[in-house]
Amino acid sequence: MIDWVPKKKIIRFAVITALFGIILYFGGLFIVSSKINKVENAYNSTESESYKKDKILRIKFLADTNKELIQTLQDFFVQKGDEVKFIEQIEKIARDSAINAEIIYIETKADQPESFKENVDVKMNVEGSWQNIMSFVDKLEKMSLGVSVEEVNLNANTPGDWSGSVEFIVFREK
Repeated sequence: MIDWVPKKKIIRFAVITALFGIILYFGGLFIVSSKINKVENAYNSTESESYKKDKILRIKFLADTNKELIQTLQDFFVQKGDEVKFIEQIEKIARDSAINAEIIYIETKADQPESFKENVDVKMNVEGSWQNIMSFVDKLEKMSLGVSVEEVNLNANTPGDWSGSVEFIVFREK
């Protein structure tokens, strides 16, 4: 009757085999799930790369299509290094308008830290006839650059002779 009870060796072997099987099962499950994660990540990064390439191609197409408009917009701002050229343009406009003009101050102010532009405040003393000074102000406003005349203060010195100041803002790229 005692023959049907397994011996201790067989029980130990069965327990060890079962534990070994459980360890192999969970180890295999871990390896398979990590491989699945790698495949999913590779698929997602491939999708992201193709999306990035597609987006870059669309941006290049838009840039090529709107080249003239982009150039017009860039020409609206005084470029870095072109400040002297801009001042020479203002002085030329003053000479063409037959007025005496002298720049009193130029001050640069950034609109916002993340902005791509900054304002350049300019104040000039002007002297000449009413017609010539108004012609100068009109030409300033019509410059191809972004110029906004903010304030014009004039006083009559003698009949036909006016003097005062003109304050304006010029937009410059940072």
